[in-house]
Amino acid sequence: MNTQQHEQDDTWSMRQVLRALPLFLVFFMWSFGSGGIQLARPLFAFQITESIFLVAVMVSVTGAGRIVAGPLTGFLTDRFGRKPLVVFGAGLRGVGSAGQFLVDDYLTFIILEFIAQAGVAIFITSVTVLVSDVTTRENRGRFLAVRTLSGRFGQVAGPVTGGVIISLLSLRAVFLFDSITKFGIVLVVLLLIRESRPVGDRARTPDPGVSRSSRPSAFRIDLTPFASLTFLALGASTIAGALLQQGITYAVLPVFATEQVGVTASGLGALVSLAALLGMLVAYPNGMVSDRFGRKYSLVPGLLLLALGAFLLAASPAYAVLVLAMFAFGAGEGVTMGTTQAFVMDLAPVEGRGAFLGMWTTVRSVPSVLVPLVIGGLYAGFGPATAFAAAGAWLALSALLVLTLAKESAGRSRRSVS
Repeated sequence: MNTQQHEQDDTWSMRQVLRALPLFLVFFMWSFGSGGIQLARPLFAFQITESIFLVAVMVSVTGAGRIVAGPLTGFLTDRFGRKPLVVFGAGLRGVGSAGQFLVDDYLTFIILEFIAQAGVAIFITSVTVLVSDVTTRENRGRFLAVRTLSGRFGQVAGPVTGGVIISLLSLRAVFLFDSITKFGIVLVVLLLIRESRPVGDRARTPDPGVSRSSRPSAFRIDLTPFASLTFLALGASTIAGALLQQGITYAVLPVFATEQVGVTASGLGALVSLAALLGMLVAYPNGMVSDRFGRKYSLVPGLLLLALGAFLLAASPAYAVLVLAMFAFGAGEGVTMGTTQAFVMDLAPVEGRGAFLGMWTTVRSVPSVLVPLVIGGLYAGFGPATAFAAAGAWLALSALLVLTLAKESAGRSRRSVS
């Protein structure tokens, strides 16, 4: 019986993968453009300010846009559907990037990035709800692994393309490239992707035997699950993700690589692409492990890989060490990103799923505001070794918290407990 169930899950998963090809194209295009500006944003901010701390401030301030946009988007997806919010989020990011192509001062750049990051939050939240609609606990890890694969293709090609654009044209031209990819996403979603909101949410008939105050509402959410030890551990894991992306990759790493190691922008873009390629290779095997054995079996090793990369950067500014660290980051992020999302989706209720995942976006966004300031401050005040060592220590602690506190939500461990 269990074997038949697994075979049905595998068949269902592959069928859904084929039906979701336009959605995976969206993930590719999003990562393709975002991978291009991944290096351009901090390098452009450093170019016009010559301050690593102001680069961190830029990353931190723009992250604040996600805190407000995330939960509001979740509520709106329950009320109006997933597709309109996906379109609006991608379009808003595209408008912000197009504006950044035209500016040359720090303040205007930050304002436009704040608006663009609100678009990022709207897109990420609504598309996460959409993915949660079309997956189950039994195949979610593998489905998200394919999503990671499609995104990794973009992350492999994006930084290299961005480096070439910087070399041949200019640093600001990369923002125009990102804008074009985001408006391409708008067209794909409008033409090829269907609405996924459950019919019960779209046209719910009130039960006359239930009072109005006790009926479910798209603008209410039960916050009880957020008080559990599992969410405490996932919150620590989310801070760890912010340490890697907003604190290291988007803020201090480009400046560290160019100023301390002596790597060119195009050379760093190639390293980022190689790291993304490694993450792409481990994504689907990790999804299989996550579905079969449980989320913790992939999340804990992934966090330890990220910690290893941070400790390597703290140890030496040598080029060979940078290469090893980037590989550790690529593999670790390829493991942790999809597994954390699957973990949270497992815990999301069917009723009010958008509101729940929107609130999670806020939980995930708060560290993106604070972490760049902490890492940037440590880097500016005490040097890169201290900043990277602090990041590595938190990543290792996060792995320990997930291992000891989180309650398994999938795989054999969950079935045996049930």
